[in-house]
Amino acid sequence: MRNSMKTSTDGIVIWEIKTGEADRVVTILTDTGLITAYSRGSLRPKNKLTSPTAMLSYSNFELRSGKNMFNIDDALSKERFIRIASDITKYSLAVYFCELLKNLAPIDDDSSEYLSLMLNSLHLLNEGKKDILHLKAVFELRIMSMSGYMPDLETCAGCGVYASERLFFDYINGVWYCEDCVKNGVKAINCTGSILHAMRHVIYSEKNRIFSFELLEKQLGTLSKLASSFVVSHIERSPATLDFLNSITDG
Repeated sequence: MRNSMKTSTDGIVIWEIKTGEADRVVTILTDTGLITAYSRGSLRPKNKLTSPTAMLSYSNFELRSGKNMFNIDDALSKERFIRIASDITKYSLAVYFCELLKNLAPIDDDSSEYLSLMLNSLHLLNEGKKDILHLKAVFELRIMSMSGYMPDLETCAGCGVYASERLFFDYINGVWYCEDCVKNGVKAINCTGSILHAMRHVIYSEKNRIFSFELLEKQLGTLSKLASSFVVSHIERSPATLDFLNSITDG
């Protein structure tokens, strides 16, 4: 893509930086990687680029190669996810997804799975079709697996048993232990066989099935906690967007 003087691509805006009174630089997730592009005048309310280059806008972009980044010559909105923008909790979760993508999605490589994960997650979030903790945990576990951090959930890391009613997820090493094998000092979260089954479903299923499981509210809370712990331990910091999301929810 970067060898062309001009190109057209679909993508979703996952980050923006104001660079003047009316201009901004945006990061766009496309199916071929992350793109940084200059959006001149897009902070002016009546500018043609204002809506299609806003955060979480899924648009078609007409791009022209520049010295350091692309320039956006034109853009046309395809989907805006309006209900997310009007709900602070939903919007905060969506921006957390954006920060994970900004740090984990490839720059010059096939990103079609990342784009699909984001669009499907935003659609479900926008329509209110899944619990927020459900969407959060699925996105976290799936993007970490796609980025080379897939946990090993097949069997207990100690004895090799496939299932256990009570078990412990070691979020540092990405493995689980049954009650008999967990050791003192292991940083692990106590969970159940139902939660382990849900994690396996998210990680090992085809992309069109990853959201299709059910857990009780308390179990969703545990799944969300262990997914976030896994993310933070592997990217070696707690994203600011996650900290804010936790501050306005039950964490």
